[in-house]
Amino acid sequence: MNGSSIIEFEDMTWSQQVEDSKKPVVVMFYSPACPYCKAMEPYFEEYAKEYGSSAVFGRINIATNPWTAEKYGVQGTPTFKFFCHGRPVWEQVGQIYPSILKNAVRDMLQHGEECIRKSTPVGQDITGYV
Repeated sequence: MNGSSIIEFEDMTWSQQVEDSKKPVVVMFYSPACPYCKAMEPYFEEYAKEYGSSAVFGRINIATNPWTAEKYGVQGTPTFKFFCHGRPVWEQVGQIYPSILKNAVRDMLQHGEECIRKSTPVGQDITGYV
């Protein structure tokens, strides 16, 4: 997204940009043909501008980055996941009311370090591929 506040993540950069981030990260897992993703993009962009000083906002195309999607169990788009210290702490799947997403972002940022206590590490060896 040119001129956007949203970073485009990829499998190869995920670890550095999300798992190693000092700030909370809000990720939209999407696919190019997903009409619900397109409907949510303007709201996601708006929240990225509003809360971008406190969190990193990014998206990842599951069609071209299947490893990350599989690692986090993403099966549908859009899937919104919040990461704190590299760990997933909240998830919402599908097109949702924009206010739900905005409230979740606001709440996550207000509770700051508390989010790490609610998180679970994800093993690097989770994969169906041998």
